[in-house]
Amino acid sequence: QLPSLEYLEFHSCYDGFQCARLELPLDYWNGTNPGKTISLAVTVLPAKVPVTDPRYSGPILLNPGGPGGSGVRFAVSKGREIQTVVDSAIDPNVDPEAETSAKYYDVVGFDPRGIAFTTPGAHCFQAKSIRESWNLRLKAQGWLGTSDAVLGRRWAMVNALGASCAASSLGEADIKQFVSTASVARDMLELAERFGEWRQKERRRIDCEEDGKCNEQQTAVYVPGQEKLTYWGFSYGTLLGSTFASMFPDRVGRLILDGVVDGENYMKALWNNNLEDTEKTMQSFYDGCAEGGPDGCPLAKHGSTPEDIQNEVEEILANLYHNPLQIPGESPEVITYSDVKEQIFMSLYSPATSFPPVAKFLALLHRNNATELATLAPALRQHHIFTCLASGNQTQLAPVDGEASMSIMCSDGDPQDYLNITAFDTFWRELDAKSPSSGSIWACHRMNCAGWKIRPMYRFEKPFGGNTSHPILFIGNTADPVTPLKNAHGMSSLFPGSAVLTQNSPGHCSIAAISPCTVSAIRAYLHNGTLPVPNTTCQSPSHWFKPNHKPMIADSDSDLSSEELLYLATAQKSLSEALAKEQWGLGRALVGEPALDLLKLIL
Repeated sequence: QLPSLEYLEFHSCYDGFQCARLELPLDYWNGTNPGKTISLAVTVLPAKVPVTDPRYSGPILLNPGGPGGSGVRFAVSKGREIQTVVDSAIDPNVDPEAETSAKYYDVVGFDPRGIAFTTPGAHCFQAKSIRESWNLRLKAQGWLGTSDAVLGRRWAMVNALGASCAASSLGEADIKQFVSTASVARDMLELAERFGEWRQKERRRIDCEEDGKCNEQQTAVYVPGQEKLTYWGFSYGTLLGSTFASMFPDRVGRLILDGVVDGENYMKALWNNNLEDTEKTMQSFYDGCAEGGPDGCPLAKHGSTPEDIQNEVEEILANLYHNPLQIPGESPEVITYSDVKEQIFMSLYSPATSFPPVAKFLALLHRNNATELATLAPALRQHHIFTCLASGNQTQLAPVDGEASMSIMCSDGDPQDYLNITAFDTFWRELDAKSPSSGSIWACHRMNCAGWKIRPMYRFEKPFGGNTSHPILFIGNTADPVTPLKNAHGMSSLFPGSAVLTQNSPGHCSIAAISPCTVSAIRAYLHNGTLPVPNTTCQSPSHWFKPNHKPMIADSDSDLSSEELLYLATAQKSLSEALAKEQWGLGRALVGEPALDLLKLIL
C-alpha cells in the first residue's frame, strides 16, 4: 500500500522496521516497453546510530538465496540477528562515546523483481488455490525413483506448466521475461545509488531541522555514480553477488558471498556438480548420532556405530517404499517414502537445528509408535488446507512460489529444450548414484528448466570475474550439501585479490552452524577491509546429539567474552533455525513447503 517512487521514502512497518517501494525500469537495456516499471519492495532495520554519527556505516543488502527467496521476509524475521553479527559488539545506546571506531549498519532486505512483495509478481497461476492444488498433485507423484511411472508423470507436468506459463506471457510485456539475475544486479546498483541519495537527505534533515546547522557543503555526502555496494549474499545470493561484481567491478564496497554457487554450471543450467559434498553432510548425521548414543540420539543404541545408524535409516526407507505408514485420526493420513526422503534432504541444510528432530522422527517410524506418530497428522492436514490471507495485514509476510523461482533460474540458464526424457532419465540416475540421499530430489531442478519455455530479454552471458574496487570474501563449509567448498575456491580464482574463508562444519552457508571465528572474520572484513590469510579454517562445534551441550561456551577458543559469545550463539542459532524453516538456500524454493513441520512438532 506504500507509494512507489523514484527515490526512497521510508514508512514505519512491522516492529521497528522501515519500508519503501522503489520504482525502477522494467527493461534497463533493450529499450522495450518504455515507461514500464517495477515496484521494488525494500525493508530496513535502521542502524543503531543516526547517519550523522561517524560510526554509521551505511546499508548492508541481503539476499537469502533461492532463487526466489524474499529479502523482506529475511530482514524482518532475522534482521536483528544479522545486525548482531555485522555490528560492533559495543551497544552505542549503553555507552555512546565508548568506541569511536565502532561500526553500525542498516540491515536491508529487498524482494527481487518478480518475488513476494515486489510487483508485478512472476506468477503462472491466476489464483493461489489453483497453484496449491497443482502443487499438491505434483507432490502426490513422489520423488524420482519412487515408481516406474513417476518420471513420465513429472515430465508431463513440468512441460504442461512451462507451456501454460509461456502462453500467459504472450502479448503484453510479462515480468517473467525481465527477472534474470543480471536485471536484479542492476536493481542493486540502483538501490546503492538511491541509498546514497537518501543518506544525504537524511543528514540534511538532521543537521538543518534538529541542530539548525544547515551547512550545504557538509551535507553533500552523496556523489552520483560513485556509491559502492555492501552486501551479504547466501547460496543463490552468491550468484547474484558474483554477477554484480562481474558487471560493476568498480562499485564493489564489501561483498560477502556465503555458500558459493558455481557460476558457469548454473548459467549452463546443468545442476550436476552441486552434490559433491552432500554425502559428507549425510555422514555427519550418522557420525553424530552414533557419538551421541541413546541419551542424545533416539536412533542409537549403546555401542552403535555410524554404519549401524545408516543401516537403520536405509531399512526405514526400504520399508516405507512399498508400505507407507498409516496414521489414524480425524482425517486419515499416510507417511510415504518421499515424505521421509524429503525431510532428510531438507535437514542437510541446517544440521544443528534439524538433525535432532529428524532423528526423533526416524526413531518413531522405526518403532512404529502409533500414539506419537498420530501427533504428526495435524501437520499433514494443515498442508492440505487452503487458507485465505487477511487483506490489509501489515505483518503478513508474502510466501515464495515455485514458478517465480523457475522464472529466475531457468531464465539465467541456457535453454534445456534439447533435453528429452530419455537423456534426463540417464542424468537423474547418475546424480542419484553420486548422492543417494538427495540426487532424486535435486535432479528435478533441471527437469523444471527442461519444461520452461520463456526466454529472458537480457541475461548475463560474459565470463564471471573482474578486478573489483575492493576484494571479495567468499565463505564455504567443508560439508555443504548443495554448494561444495570447491565452488568458493573456483569463483575466488576469477576475482583477483579475493579470499576464501573455510568453515569446518556441515550444512548450507556459514549460518548453518555456530562459529565465533567466522563472525570475527566477517566483522574484520566489513569494518576494516581485512581478509583472512590463505587457508584460514574456522572451527564449529558439531555435538548436536549431546544433551544440554552449550557449544559457544564449551568449544570456543575465541578471545570474546562469555557474554558476547552467548549473545552471538543466540543470534546464530536463530539464523540456523530460520534456514531450517524457510524456503531459503539453493533449490529449496522448488521443493516447496515440507509435508511435515518437524521443528514445530518435535523440538
